[in-house]
Amino acid sequence: PLLMAKAAVLTFLPILTWLPSYPVKQYLFSDVVSGLSTGVVQLPQGLAYAMLAAVPPVYGLYSSFYPVLLYTFFGTSRHISVGTFAVISLMIGGVAVREAPDSMFYTLPANGSNISAVLDVEARDAKRVQVAIVLTTMVGIIQIALGLLRFGFVAIYLTEPLVRGFTTAASVHVVISQLKYLLGVKTQRFSGPLSAIYSVKAVFSDITSANITTLILGLACIVFLYGVKDINERFKKKLPVPIPGEIIVVIVSTGVSYGLSLSEGHKVDVVGKIPTGLLPPAAPEFSLLPNLVTDSFAVAIVGFSMGISLAKIFALKHGYSVDGNQELIALGLCNFVSSFFKTFAITCSMSRSLVQESTGGKTQIAGLLASLVVLLVVVAIGFVFQPLPQTALAAIIMVNLLGMFKQFRDIPTLWKTSKIELAIWFVAFVASVLLGLDYGLLVAIAFAILTVIYRTQSPKSAILGHVPGTGMYCDLEEYEEAVEYEGIKIFHSNSSIYFANCDLYVNALKKKTGVNPEHLQAALKARKKQKEKVNYNHASPSKICVKVSPALMFSLPSGEVHSVSDSEQSVFLKPPGDVTSIILDWTPVNFIDTVGAKAIKQEYAAVDVQVVIAGCSSKYYDDSTREVLNFFMNTDLVFPTVHDAVLHCQHSHPAAAPGIQMTREETIPSP
Repeated sequence: PLLMAKAAVLTFLPILTWLPSYPVKQYLFSDVVSGLSTGVVQLPQGLAYAMLAAVPPVYGLYSSFYPVLLYTFFGTSRHISVGTFAVISLMIGGVAVREAPDSMFYTLPANGSNISAVLDVEARDAKRVQVAIVLTTMVGIIQIALGLLRFGFVAIYLTEPLVRGFTTAASVHVVISQLKYLLGVKTQRFSGPLSAIYSVKAVFSDITSANITTLILGLACIVFLYGVKDINERFKKKLPVPIPGEIIVVIVSTGVSYGLSLSEGHKVDVVGKIPTGLLPPAAPEFSLLPNLVTDSFAVAIVGFSMGISLAKIFALKHGYSVDGNQELIALGLCNFVSSFFKTFAITCSMSRSLVQESTGGKTQIAGLLASLVVLLVVVAIGFVFQPLPQTALAAIIMVNLLGMFKQFRDIPTLWKTSKIELAIWFVAFVASVLLGLDYGLLVAIAFAILTVIYRTQSPKSAILGHVPGTGMYCDLEEYEEAVEYEGIKIFHSNSSIYFANCDLYVNALKKKTGVNPEHLQAALKARKKQKEKVNYNHASPSKICVKVSPALMFSLPSGEVHSVSDSEQSVFLKPPGDVTSIILDWTPVNFIDTVGAKAIKQEYAAVDVQVVIAGCSSKYYDDSTREVLNFFMNTDLVFPTVHDAVLHCQHSHPAAAPGIQMTREETIPSP
């Protein structure tokens, strides 16, 4: 019990596995440099992504401190940088705007004058903050629950093309949402289906009121940031640390704004009041929860998917492992605990993680130091950034999304490799752009699942033949050397057999083997009718002719017409077809349900053709499939390999395939 308790504690607190043996001399300097570098990137991104989340900028700083601090203790990745992230922030902002739209906060002046209603920005922001906090609390609860239930595998349902198409669409939404800040245009923020189109229409319909000073400053920031990123990329091997373009933009634009009084003199929108110090913990308003459950699941799964994918990339690169379930718990705790301190949902950021790793970060000590940099600003010098122009933050957001727009390059690659994966990418992108990120994600996941069903609905089937001198059985259409045994058909289909595709399986089986039970039953009925006719006319010396329809020709190869003399007591129709045995190769079959079993039984139970199964492993047979097999098949006709099934069929029908009989000792020759 003591060892189990120790293992549980080490699993829950991964920091205890590496901190006691932390090599100070080798790692500390690298972690300090990495932490400071990441911190100066985290600070402006926290301010900027708060705008995406539709909350005041200071809440982005809170979200860049508490969760990062907690992840140091509970996370298993040594290199990812958690905190604010554009896609998650935008999803939160969409929910906040939906639950607290501007229209709810217009108030009439107290003096009763004829002036139109005024937007109460303070009340609106307070409500949106509460929505974001409750959403974050619920996201944390969901992630913790999934982690404790060992549901770390849920991320596999967000396949890579889906995630890349979804994040590309999110980038489009982010850029559109920042246009009004870049241009200095006053428009409302839209949410829900077609919100991207409404936003673009609103911005360009009011573009004549754009603030030229704001636009020039924003474009200058974009050009500078793009140039710095290009330099960092070109000379990353020569630069000891990347040039911190974002913090330079923040400091310079803040100084310019303060020195030139851009807010008062040129009507440039600025960040505004940033309270000094941390807020005391407070319980979220859970009365808002009922409308946020669906959104919470979407944010929780997307956030975890982003985090675990990056964590696995860095773990593979640096030779360690990450625990998906513990990552879920870690992110859940970061979100849940931090939400009581006024934060919004977080995950890891690719840009910051690359900075943390490329500047020499070895452990999450770097992340801890990055959070302390943010803490210093919040506690001591936050007021310095009050004149920071919002257009500078919009520029930071847009330039940081350039990497995501490069994902459009996936399209030609997927066109060449997989049309289905291209369809998933395209559906995820279009649905998320048009319907919004919440509904778009649901549509994308549903479509991805449908593609799996489609693939099982369209399996590749073939008749196998033996390659002489080997133990191999290959597709007769693809391998010229493969030969077919007389009287034996080996049917192969690369799909499981269940209610959704059993009819397709049976139809392919009929077509490939040429044994159609319906035609054989028709031939049998024709024989019975002919025999009754012969018995009725047995005294007549004339002969009776039976004409067989062309549809039965494959099973009556001797000809169309057969004569019966008056002395014969039966109809001399040859037995249907030359196929005596059908081998079902189930090597690729993962499961078969009772509906699939019944479909095969109903078709072939009354046909005088032996049906056997090959490639059914002992584990597979010992589990849930035993009853299904017994449902329609003699268990003596189940074989581990196709070769064993062929030997059985040859011994059951010795006349089949004379001259090419194999023995059980025949094996695949050594290379």
